[in-house]
Amino acid sequence: MTAAGSFTTLMPDSIFGRLRLLLVAVFSVGAFIATMAAWTFSAAAAADAYDRLLLSAATQLSDAIGVEQGRITALPPDSVFETLSQSTGDRFFFAVRAPDGRVLDGYPDLKVASSAPGNEAAVFNTRNFAGASMRTVTIHRLIASPSGNGWCSVVVAQTLDARHRLVVRLMLKIGATILFVGTLGFIASLYAIGRALVPFDRIGDALAERRPQDTAPLVIESPREIQALVGAINEALRRLHDRMNKLQRFAGIAAHQIRTPLSALGAQTELLLTDRTSAARAKRVERLRKHIATLSRLTNQLLGHAMVSYRSERVPHEKVELVSLIHQVLRDAVPESLDRDISIDFAPIEKELYVEGDAISLREALVNLVSNAVLHGAASLLSVRLTAEEKHAAIAVLDDGPGIPAQLWPSVVQPFHAVREEGEGVGLGLAIVADIARAHGGELMFGRDEKGLFSIGFTVPLLPDEGEAA
Repeated sequence: MTAAGSFTTLMPDSIFGRLRLLLVAVFSVGAFIATMAAWTFSAAAAADAYDRLLLSAATQLSDAIGVEQGRITALPPDSVFETLSQSTGDRFFFAVRAPDGRVLDGYPDLKVASSAPGNEAAVFNTRNFAGASMRTVTIHRLIASPSGNGWCSVVVAQTLDARHRLVVRLMLKIGATILFVGTLGFIASLYAIGRALVPFDRIGDALAERRPQDTAPLVIESPREIQALVGAINEALRRLHDRMNKLQRFAGIAAHQIRTPLSALGAQTELLLTDRTSAARAKRVERLRKHIATLSRLTNQLLGHAMVSYRSERVPHEKVELVSLIHQVLRDAVPESLDRDISIDFAPIEKELYVEGDAISLREALVNLVSNAVLHGAASLLSVRLTAEEKHAAIAVLDDGPGIPAQLWPSVVQPFHAVREEGEGVGLGLAIVADIARAHGGELMFGRDEKGLFSIGFTVPLLPDEGEAA
C-alpha cells in the first residue's frame, strides 16, 4: 500500500471528522510557529533589557574614571551596584583598565573585548568567565592626563540566569495565552463547521422522511455552495421519476400484451376439448401454435428490452468488428424453413470496420431488424448493406415488402406500437433498435432506395483511426 493510500485509510469517514483532523493539524502547526516566534521575541526582549542594564552599569563606571594628582583613578559609585542588583540572582564582574592595560579596579582576569579602542561605541559579547557563560559589554573612554591622552576601557560581565528566567516567565504567559486562544479558536471552529454542515443534515432528513414513491424535487433552504448538490439531487430525482413512469407504462402495457395471448391460449385450449373432428382439431392446433409463437416473440423481446436497458448503463464498450458481426447475425437470425423463398443478400466492403460498443447489444439490434424483415416485410428479397461515411458506419436492412408508411415512422419506435395486424407484431423490435442506436451515439433511420426497397437501419460512430481512414 502506498503512503497516499495509507493516509486515505486513516482519514475519518465523515466530513466533520476530516475537518476536525485538519483543524487539529492547522492549530497545532500554528501554535508551534507562534510558540517559536514568541520564544524568539521573548529572548530578544530579555537580551535587550539586560543589555541595557549592563550598558548602564558600564557607563556609570566609565563616568567614574578621573585624573587625580596626575594619575588615572576609577572609584565605582554606589549607583553601579544598585543598578546591577536589579538583576536578582545573577553574578556580576567588572574591570576598569587604564590606557596602558593596567587594572584600575575590578577583576584582572576579565579581559577586554577583542575590538580595538578608538571610539565610545559599546561592544557586546557572550563568553565563558569564572566557570559560567557570561554576557559582557565593553566600552572605551578617552582620558586626558599629564602623561598624554589615552583610551580607558570598562568591561562588565553578567551571568545569564536572570535572562533565562525572564524568558521562561514570558513564555509561560505567552504560552498560556496561545493555549487559551488556540483552544477557544478550535472550539469555535468546530462549532462553525457544525453549523455549516447543518444544511447537509436537513437534506438527509428531508430525503429520509420521503415515501419510497415520492420523486418530487427537493425544496429546501440551502447556502449557495450546497445549491449545486440540491440541484444534482433534483436532477437525479427527475431522471428517476421519468424512469419510473416509463417502467410503469412499460409494465402496464407488457402485462396487457401478455394477458391477451394467454387468454387466447386458454380459450383455444378449452375449445380444443370440444372439437370432434380431426380437421377441426388441426385448425385449432394451428391457432394455438400462432398464439404460442406470438407469446414466445413477446417474451423474447421483453427479455431483450430488459437486457439492452441493463447493458446500456452497466456494460463498458469494447472494440467490435461489424462485417463479422453481420455474417453471424445472418447465419443465426434467418430461419432455415420459411413459408416462402427469400433471397438473402449481403455484399461486405473490402476492409474491416471497427466501432466501440457492446457486441451483444449491436447483435440484438441486427437480429431484430433481420427478424422484422423476414417475418413481416420481405416478400422475396432481404438485403443488408454496410457503408462507412466520415466518422460513422451505417447498417441497413432492406426488403421488397410494403414497408412502413412515412407518417408512422416517429411512432413505431415507441414500445408496443405495432403496425402489423394483431397477432403478427408486438411492437418492441424497433424500440429496442432505437434504444441501442442511441446508447451507441447513433440514430435509427428509415427510407427507400432507388429500387423502391424499404430500408430500416441505424448508424454507429467508428473508432477514430477507422473513421479517419474512411
